[in-house]
Formats: sequence, C-alpha cells, structure tokens
Amino acid sequence: MIRAVRDWQRQADFVLAAEDAGPLVKQLNHSYVIYGTLLLFPVSLLESQIWRAVNRQGDNAVQDLLMLVAKHLKVTRIAVTKPIPLQVDGDDSLENVVRSPSNFMPLYGDFGPETRETPPTQDDFDKAYWVTAKQNSISQTWAPRWTMFSRGNISEKARILELPTVASAVAEGVGDGRGCSAVDLYAGIGYFVFSYLKAGVSKVLCWDLNPWSIEGLRRGSTANKWKAVTHDGGSGVDHMATYDVRLLIFNESNEHATARLKTLRKLLPPVRHVNCGLLPTSRGTWTAAFAVLDSTAGGWVHVHENFELSEIADRAEEVRMEFQKMYDMAYRTGRSGVVLEHITRVKTYAPGVFHVVLDIYIPPHADAT
Repeated sequence: MIRAVRDWQRQADFVLAAEDAGPLVKQLNHSYVIYGTLLLFPVSLLESQIWRAVNRQGDNAVQDLLMLVAKHLKVTRIAVTKPIPLQVDGDDSLENVVRSPSNFMPLYGDFGPETRETPPTQDDFDKAYWVTAKQNSISQTWAPRWTMFSRGNISEKARILELPTVASAVAEGVGDGRGCSAVDLYAGIGYFVFSYLKAGVSKVLCWDLNPWSIEGLRRGSTANKWKAVTHDGGSGVDHMATYDVRLLIFNESNEHATARLKTLRKLLPPVRHVNCGLLPTSRGTWTAAFAVLDSTAGGWVHVHENFELSEIADRAEEVRMEFQKMYDMAYRTGRSGVVLEHITRVKTYAPGVFHVVLDIYIPPHADAT
C-alpha cells in the first residue's frame, strides 16, 4: 500500500500534502480484505477526511490511485463492502428476502453488467464477475454484485467441520451402512453446506430463493469436486435421489422442504443435522427443521438468532421449549427430551446484540417411549 501511494504521488500532476500521505496509507491499510482477485475496503474509507481529500483531486486521480493499489496488491477489482440491507432498496415495507447486496459499490474494475433479467439467464451468469475464495481449505464462489458473502461466519464454518455431533452422525452412518444427510434451509453459496460435506456427511439438501446464490453454490461445489443436482422447478423430485451426487439443490422457498423430504426420505440417508441460518431470526423454519429430521435416529437443529447479550440464556431456553412443544405434540410423550446442548456466540451483530447459534438435540422417538 505504501508503494501504491508513493507511485501515485510521483506520477500525479498535483501534490498531496505531506501530512496527508501517512494518514492515507493508514486509512487504506485499515481493515481491507482480499478474496481471490477482489479487494474490499470498509465503508469507513469513504467517510474518512483523507478520502475526501483524495476525491477533491478528481475521478481520474482516484482511478489512478486504485489502479496502483490493484497492481501492488495483485487484484483486478476493488469495491466497498457494506451491510446487506434488510429491506428492498427504495421500499422499506418489503423485506430483502434473498439478501441481495443492493447497496454494493464498485470502485475499480469490471464487475459485469449492472442489470440482469429476472430471473437471471445463463447469459447473465456468464457475463457476471465471479470470485472464489478459500476458507478452511474449502472454495466458495459468488458474484459480488448480486450475492452476499459473509466473512464473519468463518468460525462457525470451522466449528461445523469439527463438531463432535457431526462426526458421530457420520460414524453411525458408516457403521450401519446407511450414511447420513444434512439439510440447510438457507444455503446461500454454501457457507455451512460445504462444511458438512467436507466433514463426511453423505448428502446435503439445500434450499435458497436467490438464483445467484444457487449458481454460486453450483460453481463452488464444482470447485470442491462435489457433484450436485438441481431441482428444475417441476413437481417431481424422486429422480434426484437416483443421481450419484452429494448435493441436492432446490432453488425455491424452504416452505417446500417438508414435502420434498416426505417424498425423498426413504431414498436418502437419514437426516441428522439441520441448519437454520437466517438473521435476525430463523423462527420461520423451526417447524420445518423439526419435521425433516429423522425421527427414528434423532438429530440436531442449529438455530441462528440475534439475541441481546443480557438475554442470551433466557432466549435460548425459550427456543428449546418451542422444540420441546413440537416434540410433545408429535409424539405425545409428556417427557422432556429436547436438549439445548450448546450456545455459540459467532459475532457481534450490533451494539449489545450477538449472532448466536443454538445446538438443539432432538432425541429419536423411541427414546421417549
């Protein structure tokens, strides 16, 4: 970064004040991240006094600086990362269900066309800029203009990789010859999907509404050499279980998950883990998560929620009780069996608010009779 600023000053037709050069380097160095050929600056860069001083030199000067940053850091594109808006851009009454990065801000390089068809065509996918990054030795691919990427989930991805309950489900599947399955009700580009596969889970069934996320999921599975089949939108899904694949992908609402599993359950290894990874709350999928778990083997639901720090323990117990109610209604046992095994604080979501993951064990029906 120092070389980029030095070269920029040397070739520019203006003089940056000496007292500004140091702060500029410091600001550019602050919290940037690189994924493959993409460099992302935090939004705080644009809000800084030193960046405003750079902007006063004109667009050409800014592009010259960014070109040199790209050259010295060996990237081809630069953008500003911003939080994903919870509402649709321009309409606060509509939820941004597909978590589209509508406020994405490119600074340098070609990120592909700014418009696309709805739904996107193969031509849209081909013309878009895709970036691939590795975390935990797993490749993930996404189109920054159209798809979110959450770097804050890296610790949870690693945890799933090493989670003893995942390892035990895999071992049991090997032992009885049936294997095991997992379900991700908010798959995205494969954040947790790929961790389950790398950990040895036989098959993962994935749901996501965003076709750009689904395309990233497919490209990522190819990069990791995991075969996948995608539901084509027709009514039948039985044929998906006949393919020699580890990923079954559904580009549709996860409201269909229960019905899909009802059709596929006898054709697939038992579902032992379910991921509910939507923030600020995944409450809308708890019923489906309970329903798709294998009732004879039992399993775990991983519930992602935002809780205030002072309320984590109480709110977590409330979630456990909701699953206990579902268990009681389904099997009418009258016995307590649903266990909150662990609470993980993934990251700070807002001041005083944490993204947490609750590992909730749902026992097999036979254990409660």
